[in-house]
Amino acid sequence: MPRITEPTVAEHRAKQRAAVLQAAEDLAVERGGAAVTVAAVAARAGLARPSVYAYFSSAEEMLVALVREGFERWQAALHDAVGDAASPEDVVRGYLSAAASRAARGEHRLAAALSGVPLPPPVREELLVRHREMAAPLAAAARSLGLPEGADAEPVIALLMTVVNHCITRVEAGHSPADEARIAGDVLLGGLRGLAAAGR
Repeated sequence: MPRITEPTVAEHRAKQRAAVLQAAEDLAVERGGAAVTVAAVAARAGLARPSVYAYFSSAEEMLVALVREGFERWQAALHDAVGDAASPEDVVRGYLSAAASRAARGEHRLAAALSGVPLPPPVREELLVRHREMAAPLAAAARSLGLPEGADAEPVIALLMTVVNHCITRVEAGHSPADEARIAGDVLLGGLRGLAAAGR
């Protein structure tokens, strides 16, 4: 029986599972999603393969867990950043600040590493829903600033997310998170106000 290193079995299992996922994440970021295999994760985590199977039945299951937990962390960061926002402008700036801060900590590198990994259709559908949920605060702020509802709003929301992604890319390239978030916020708010003034 494996030696228990935490006060309770539940805590031990939680710590071991976290170590397995951290090893999988490190491999994915360093070498891509295809590098995440049970054998490779076990070696990186310093565990026997049966120990990994105690938490995940396959490499695919580990990848799905990484994706889901990445979304959960981003949701938590968004809630902290915009949950108490007093205005749509604060939502836009808070959203960009959260994205830039996460990028500075390297937390978007995992999403990039897993972007081309094949996942089961139900999981892909779930991720599409979560992507829409992630964009929802920006979409709501845009409507509050005068962007109309309906199909005409869809390309605008897509452009907003493009600016967010560009901000992330700039931060990952070494630029100041605060500066990039501020500039991106100026661009988004200026564009939304211009569209509202033009009645579009």
